[in-house]
Amino acid sequence: MFFRKIVPTVVILIALGSTAVAQSSNDPVSRAMKSIDAAVKPRATAAERVMEASKLVNDSAAARKLGERERAIKSLNRAQEIAAQKDELQQSFLIDALALSIAAERAALSPIASQTPAKFSAPDLFRAPSLRLPSARLNQYRETLGRILEEENVPAELLSVAMVESGFNPMALSPKGARGIWQFMPATAARYGLTVQPGNDHRTHPEHSTRAAARYLRFLFNQFGDWKLALAGYNAGEARVQRIIDRTGIRSFDEMARRGLLPLETRNYVPAVLAAWSRIGIGNNQRR
Repeated sequence: MFFRKIVPTVVILIALGSTAVAQSSNDPVSRAMKSIDAAVKPRATAAERVMEASKLVNDSAAARKLGERERAIKSLNRAQEIAAQKDELQQSFLIDALALSIAAERAALSPIASQTPAKFSAPDLFRAPSLRLPSARLNQYRETLGRILEEENVPAELLSVAMVESGFNPMALSPKGARGIWQFMPATAARYGLTVQPGNDHRTHPEHSTRAAARYLRFLFNQFGDWKLALAGYNAGEARVQRIIDRTGIRSFDEMARRGLLPLETRNYVPAVLAAWSRIGIGNNQRR
């Protein structure tokens, strides 16, 4: 990170500046030290707060798995309080990632067995003033991308998938190679007509990738007949979800999740998308 690269420089300058001349406020080295210190300290402090909040999110997840719900909620609330503080990282990718991790954990703490996307109650996280960058990007793309989804006969609220996948960052790149707003892997992108070449990667093009995502999500809905299972297929792969259905006969995401048949990531992912779905509130054009 930026502050990790700069801090050693500060230490060296402090060592070199220990003479009386360096201590003078008019000395160039002293002025440089003060300038670097002023630039580094706020960002370092902000990054430390993000790390502290991330540890609390992890503690919440661990407590939830142990059935210690009160402790889980307390840790998550504290993480949200830290994330809401104004600092140098307010508009950074770090706070985006933290916001999404808090949203996923908040959703995991809220059972959804009897709820539909239209009724799901979103976490208060999305109301926090300092966590609004994904929402600001949503406002930027709402009209154009929502219209594409509707043209492809899927709910415009599926923009919630993009919110959870990337925070609407067209250049988002995962460690596994998924890219763009919709986090397409190269093979799936090519399957739905996107060009994936060096210098010409349509996964980073909001309109092209949204058209492809709409068609993929429509395919998943047609295959499973249920949006929760379609979202599970988007995250875990449709083949994996289909194998579970073929092996067990279960066609309910909630039951699959209850039995631990789906990966933990997918069990958290679907509620997070549904939470964002209910907050987006674009129109009422939902497939039945």
